[in-house]
Amino acid sequence: MAKQNEQIQNKVTGEKITWLKTAANTNGAFLQFKMTLAPGGYLPVKHLHPNQQEQFTVKKGLFKVESGKQERFLKPGDSITIEKGKPHRFWNALPNEETELEVKFTPALNTEVFLEQFFGLSNDDKTKADGTPAFLQLMSMANTYEIYVAGPPLWLQKVMGVVLGGIGRLLGYKKYYKKYSSLS
Repeated sequence: MAKQNEQIQNKVTGEKITWLKTAANTNGAFLQFKMTLAPGGYLPVKHLHPNQQEQFTVKKGLFKVESGKQERFLKPGDSITIEKGKPHRFWNALPNEETELEVKFTPALNTEVFLEQFFGLSNDDKTKADGTPAFLQLMSMANTYEIYVAGPPLWLQKVMGVVLGGIGRLLGYKKYYKKYSSLS
C-alpha cells in the first residue's frame, strides 16, 4: 500500500515516484505524486485510462507528451490534462538532466498498486529491455487496473483481458504480486 512521502523507482524506465496524496488520504477522490524522470526517461507504452483524468504539471526540466496524434513540449510551470480515454505516453526530452513533474489522477482508483506492480516487475527483470511487460502479463493486469494500450478497441481489450488474462494466470502470470506492494 502506498504511503505518503514514500518513494518507488523503476530502474528500467528511469521513473521515480514520491507519493504526495494517496487514495487513502483522499478517500479515493484523487492520487497525487511527484515524478522524476531520469535523462531520457520514458513511459514505454502508449496507453489510456478509460475512467481517469491524468494531469501533469512540470516543475523542472523539459517534458514531452504525446496525446492522441499531438506532441507537446512542456517547461516548468506548464500543465496538461489528459482526459479519460485519451491515448498518451511521455518522456523526458532532456538527454542530460532530470525532469520533475507533479502528477494527479482523478479519481485515484487503484493506480498506486498498478505502479508498484509495474515498477516491481521492471526492477526484477520481468519485462522486455524497454520496460514493457510480456503480453500475457499485461492481459493479466489490464482489467484489474483499468489501464489499456492504445490501438485496439476498448471492448476488445476487455474481452482479451478476461480470456488471455485467464490463460496468462494459468501460465503463472499474476495481476498482483505480494512482494511488490501490500494491500493492507
